[in-house]
Amino acid sequence: MDRLISYLQQNARLVTSVELCFTELTDEAFLQLLPTLSALPLLNTLSVNGNWLTKAVLRDIIDTLKDLEMFPSITWIDLGNNVDIFSLPQPFLVSLRKRCPKQGNLPTIMEFGESQVSDLENHDGNHSESLGDLDSEEEDLRENSLLFAGQSETDSVEKCISSVETGDHMTALAANQT
Repeated sequence: MDRLISYLQQNARLVTSVELCFTELTDEAFLQLLPTLSALPLLNTLSVNGNWLTKAVLRDIIDTLKDLEMFPSITWIDLGNNVDIFSLPQPFLVSLRKRCPKQGNLPTIMEFGESQVSDLENHDGNHSESLGDLDSEEEDLRENSLLFAGQSETDSVEKCISSVETGDHMTALAANQT
């Protein structure tokens, strides 16, 4: 983690996108990284989906987003497919929207945990039909999560990643020059 933080600090003026997807990133490691990420002046996309993050980090992210000097250019934070982050709290969405009012309505990615499947059952109790609908919706949402603010799927994918092995984690990082 120290090598990643050092790299980000040394290249702060060049980094526009950081993707730490499916790297087994924990709350503790993310909170160690958060001050460095929030200080990157050109960072507009932060993807930390598919990790071991919990709802506990949302409070720290929200508090950081409230300070307009932190994450000055951020327009997209992807927290999908983490341990127990199934929806994003309203203060998070409001803070993010304040930063990019020109984007209009920001997309939100809804995810459902196993505990929420029962809410989707229809009155007849047809559980299998609801699960099929849920699988279809989740697949559509995952496909659409690559798209943001008129970017094509190719543009979003091209931002991805050069992998650097650090310790026992695989760190994915994209540093785009402007």
